Amino acid sequence: MKKICLLPTLLLFFSLKMTAQANYPAAATKVQRYYNQQQADSLYSMFGPAIKSALPPDKTRAMLAQLHGQLGDMIRLTPTGGDANSHTWRADFTKGTLTMLIALNPNNLMEGFRFVPYQEKKTTETEVDNYPLSADGVTIHGTLTLPVSNGPVPVVLLIAGSGPTDRNGNNNSGLKTNAYKMLAETLQADGIACLRYDKRGVGASATGKPETDISFEGTVKDAAGYINLLKADKRFSRVIVAGHSEGSMIGLLALQRSPADRFISLAGPGEPIDLILERQLGAQSAALAARAKIMLDSLKQGHRVTNTEPALQGLFYSAVQPYMMSWLKYAPQQEIAKLKIPILIVQGATDIQVSVKDAQLLKQGAPAAQLKIIGQMNHVLKTAPAAGGVNDTSYTDPSLPLNQELVKVMEDFIKSR
Repeated sequence: MKKICLLPTLLLFFSLKMTAQANYPAAATKVQRYYNQQQADSLYSMFGPAIKSALPPDKTRAMLAQLHGQLGDMIRLTPTGGDANSHTWRADFTKGTLTMLIALNPNNLMEGFRFVPYQEKKTTETEVDNYPLSADGVTIHGTLTLPVSNGPVPVVLLIAGSGPTDRNGNNNSGLKTNAYKMLAETLQADGIACLRYDKRGVGASATGKPETDISFEGTVKDAAGYINLLKADKRFSRVIVAGHSEGSMIGLLALQRSPADRFISLAGPGEPIDLILERQLGAQSAALAARAKIMLDSLKQGHRVTNTEPALQGLFYSAVQPYMMSWLKYAPQQEIAKLKIPILIVQGATDIQVSVKDAQLLKQGAPAAQLKIIGQMNHVLKTAPAAGGVNDTSYTDPSLPLNQELVKVMEDFIKSR
């Protein structure tokens, strides 16, 4: 790619003590619009006195024209962090990527504005454990991300999906997305706290006990325990539970034990898990699905099974069967009908693991819920075509950003009255 030469004046930045009331999301949206439409005068009107002095209208026009000529349109802004002084975004352009930094004064005028080369953060599998939960002699490890604020803020309890998926949205079976980590950091940059955690038996929350001691009801109890902790924490104005995939079902049940303010289902199943598994397996092999149905029916009736099909070993090995038996008791459509709080149901149109039909079934169970179908969003909350399936790079490339429509829909729901 051609080397990017930025105007020196574009790197202007003044470090000031800012207030938490500055509206950074609105400012970033305006910058993107004014840049793409080459509305230099509108961008100039956003400047505080210091930048206006350094970047008069003629220089602002020249800056926009030069940057647009080098990089093309700004196609996406992804929040990457913020503090009391400034916020940053990953700015994806048609021809490259930069980091955009904005500092706002109490009047929401820009006193700092610059673009610098973008550097991907190094990701790790371990996170700071700053919000633990003690339950039944086990410590559940969680990471709380807090925005800068002068008062209480909303907090999202993010419940991970099925299998050994950790608090970042990764697992040891090849799934590398950082989807939950990205979502937490995006919410943090926009004034919303987020608690994500390793479920019992996963990651840092490994119990050291046999898998047979880890039940579906136990994961529900842990989620309910975290809801109670967050409700008692005076830093938070409201508690929103967001469950992804299997985490949606866990959230539905946890909220019946420990009520919260709102619920978000992210790619949550609308049918019982046995029907979903049969449908997924049927897409691969009718014979495999028929064999699985026999075993699922037995587990649903409380009877263990002996699996002789190697292709089904991951679903029906002996240690996981008690967990499956407890999970099979519940029907999401029936459970969501029991909630009496605002609900948002979000489903990706290119998700091949959970379908739009599932979201519609949830909506039927909770007619007052908001339903949002997002085109080109897959099961791991990234933008992807339908043809990619689980082989799409979004399942293995943690640098790919979240679907931005998802972020906006969630934030609007969280902040709405």
